[in-house]
Amino acid sequence: MENKTYVYIEPEKYLMDVLALLRSFYAEKDIKPVIPESREDVKAEAKKAGFFFSIRIMEDGKADFSFAGKNHSFTPETSNPDDFTAYKKELCRCLYGIFKEDTGRELPWGMMNGVRPTKPAFVCAFEGRGRHEAEEYYRSEYLVSDDKITSSWDIAVTELNVLSQCEHRELSVPGDVRGYTGGYSLYIGIPFCPTRCLYCSFTAYPLSSVKDGGNAYVQALISEMKECGDIFPGRAPDSIYMGGGTPTSLSASQLDRIISVAEDVYFAGPNIEFTVEAGRADSITEDKLRILKKHGISRISVNPQTFNQKTLDLIGRKATADETVRAFELARDLGFDNVNMDIILGLPGEGADEVKHTMEVISQLKPDSLTVHSLALKRASAMGEWLEKNGHSAIVNTDEIQEIARAGAESIGLKPYYLYRQKDMSGGFENVGYSVPGKECVYNVAMMEEVQSILGFGAGTITKKVTASGTSVNAGTHELSQRSLGELLSGGGSMHLDIERCENYKDVKDYTERVSDLSRRKKELFEHVC
Repeated sequence: MENKTYVYIEPEKYLMDVLALLRSFYAEKDIKPVIPESREDVKAEAKKAGFFFSIRIMEDGKADFSFAGKNHSFTPETSNPDDFTAYKKELCRCLYGIFKEDTGRELPWGMMNGVRPTKPAFVCAFEGRGRHEAEEYYRSEYLVSDDKITSSWDIAVTELNVLSQCEHRELSVPGDVRGYTGGYSLYIGIPFCPTRCLYCSFTAYPLSSVKDGGNAYVQALISEMKECGDIFPGRAPDSIYMGGGTPTSLSASQLDRIISVAEDVYFAGPNIEFTVEAGRADSITEDKLRILKKHGISRISVNPQTFNQKTLDLIGRKATADETVRAFELARDLGFDNVNMDIILGLPGEGADEVKHTMEVISQLKPDSLTVHSLALKRASAMGEWLEKNGHSAIVNTDEIQEIARAGAESIGLKPYYLYRQKDMSGGFENVGYSVPGKECVYNVAMMEEVQSILGFGAGTITKKVTASGTSVNAGTHELSQRSLGELLSGGGSMHLDIERCENYKDVKDYTERVSDLSRRKKELFEHVC
């Protein structure tokens, strides 16, 4: 109990935003939220331990809160208490100032806590509104740092250039969103791994736990792909992404079967970007890489996460650092010329020196792209419990560590091309994808900016239907041209894009037994598209 830091938040609708601020400013604390709906034993335990922070917001908009032994009161000056969004923003701005004064630090992303912090810049660039409007929005609305504002704009411009590669761009006219929504992409999910890493929260199962070696799953996946082949009849996707889990946990013959169906049903020829996350080196073999090469797979990932062997042992990643190097070199020897690597900043026991070592190895290997993740301690992972049990200090992720990764990527010619955040990220930072110019991943951009439909196949995947409900702001109508960036970003779909979703079952058994139901749901979702 002494390792927990309790906070009380009432009502619950403010929980996520207030909690995000607290965890960003006080990443070293194990913050546990308590709300009116919490169990009585949890409330009793928290009350006995004492609250680090507590806040109660009344119906009239007055907020009473205590922090660091002091009581505070807040009443909005310009917001209507019934306007939840506006009130919440004023409240968070007030709390931000208090936490900033207490810690002596500012958050790089200010009050922004969403998954897609580059969205305002992307909308501005897409709408032809110019850089200044985006900069002012970030600065005034969310207190974002100048460095992150500049990065967001540069990445947004790069994303638009990447999306121009889409096969259906001939459908578009200047300022018309149809150019991206005219196409679609595929995601093929393989929910198996050799073993489960300590930090993992994805839908992933050790392949050894599946009696038939995954054959039933592969057959169900193939059936789903075939049954949905008429959703976009006669039209190839702009990109295909096979992720997981670890797709190369499967055998070479299983990979061959899945990719062959993707080619036959979805016209996936050599001009289609096709990514396969080869992932962990303990799953990569020459015969599997040769299968991928035979099918013309254009992009693969060989992911070390870190090149420090001590850390790999701690997090339960069985492939050694040397094995990862050998797997990367094997891929190069077999002719793969677009190889990505993933690393994670904030792993237990890692500081600046360890990250420097990882970047030194990466600089020697020179991958074509690098995704730099900041560790997110999710409830679905075992990392938080493990840290406490094994006596490790809080994870470390600092501006210095971020700069080591950025400078290392830049030293081998890699430029940032997409960015996203996750909940409870260490240090309040982000995940950044870097690439050699011209080898950016189209799927990553289309998925992150939600400008294109995604057909998701496999357990735990999500299908998204993205449709344009009107013309773009810069199409010239008076009504649309008067809309502010804030209005475009709130409610009903920015850039007039409507997004509908349907999810596949996460459990492999449920998925394999009910795959026909999932195919039917997808076809109903897209019934009026074609």
